[in-house]
Amino acid sequence: MSVAKEVHRYILQNYGNLISISQPLFDDKTRTWIAQLQADYPRLIPDDRSPSEKIVKFLSMKNLGTVHFSEDLKPLDATPREDCIKKLNTFLKMWQERAERIIVTASSDQLARIGETQWVLAPFRMIVSYLLQKEVIYDDEVERERPIKERKLGQYLKLLESLDLVRRIDNGYTHGNLFTALLEKSTNTTELKTAIMSCLIRERYSMLRDIFDISQLETFVHVDSCYYKPALEAEKIVHLKRDTIVNYYFAFYRKKSPIRLAYILDELVGANALKSSDKYYYANEELFDRMLHMKSELQELGTLRV
Repeated sequence: MSVAKEVHRYILQNYGNLISISQPLFDDKTRTWIAQLQADYPRLIPDDRSPSEKIVKFLSMKNLGTVHFSEDLKPLDATPREDCIKKLNTFLKMWQERAERIIVTASSDQLARIGETQWVLAPFRMIVSYLLQKEVIYDDEVERERPIKERKLGQYLKLLESLDLVRRIDNGYTHGNLFTALLEKSTNTTELKTAIMSCLIRERYSMLRDIFDISQLETFVHVDSCYYKPALEAEKIVHLKRDTIVNYYFAFYRKKSPIRLAYILDELVGANALKSSDKYYYANEELFDRMLHMKSELQELGTLRV
């Protein structure tokens, strides 16, 4: 009797064809066979220039559970199917979050140039303007603000301090080392502010989203990821229509007005985060190469392969 075939038959009957197994190994101490549960989750990625063709890739997920068999291949113990499905869904959510993180890191300069991003990050831009004019924000100046505004201003300064964009002195805050370095590289105030906003987005996106509740920025990231995540899975530049990207958005995120999503797509194109030609959207090649490189460093999450 083939061990692999017998274990595979059990897996097919109890888990379906989505779950597979590693090569069963025999444990001499317990006199049992052990196999790891895993999955090659199929991803169908369209390219709207060739609608009849789909790019098929597989997201490999390991360590979904284990099955144990006696020496004569009788089932002894197994991870419940429901637990495997939970782990699989957790993995898919993790990949979604990691893909967004890759996109934010690679595209922070472009996201920082978008007008709405500059508006929602205006409190940080205000601090930059004040430091350029006065060099120091004194504690008593912060304290003179209304209580709620004072508390928020203190939080903004703490966040900037965590990136060495501002530095604490005895009675306030002044330029940090990174602020000074970016100032030396910038040719004008607008360029400096954009560089600082890019740094905030790249290094503290989760904090901006979760603590400062800057949901407008998150929507731009989500729309951007509705193009780049499928492209990262395909590992090639694909061409998608607006409706395809909007349908991706509706599948993965909360409903938004299609008019709002069309506006965001135009803003992303205007900032060079995406490209467009005729009715298709496609990748900024330089950004996409950067994203592919970052994706290749996440091997511990599994690999995408044909």
